[in-house]
Amino acid sequence: MKYLLFQDIDKEYGATFDRVLVGSRKRGFGAYEDKDAKLLLKLNPANLVSEISQDTYDGLKKKLSMAPVSYKVIGTVEQDPSKDPNAVYAKPEEVAPSKKKSKPAKSLVSVGKAKVEDPLEGKG
Repeated sequence: MKYLLFQDIDKEYGATFDRVLVGSRKRGFGAYEDKDAKLLLKLNPANLVSEISQDTYDGLKKKLSMAPVSYKVIGTVEQDPSKDPNAVYAKPEEVAPSKKKSKPAKSLVSVGKAKVEDPLEGKG
């Protein structure tokens, strides 16, 4: 059994093969009997068809069954449907209750008498 890599997947090679993205190009690969592989290598130039190892073939076969590289799982966030998704809502502050006894407001503020001079007095 021989394993071949086809560089140009649009060219007719006279054999069927699987297609996979290798680097930035799509390429074909397949497993063939020795006599068929020799014939394919003889009929096609070396730069279009090349022999690969079984490990490389297994790696390409595994890659074929994987999800595309550009596939990305988008994270979802649960939102309240009654609110505008583009708005920014302030979070209420959580104030811890004071452990000290609070004083009434009258004891915190003292109001005294003030003498106010009239600036217009005596002018006249």
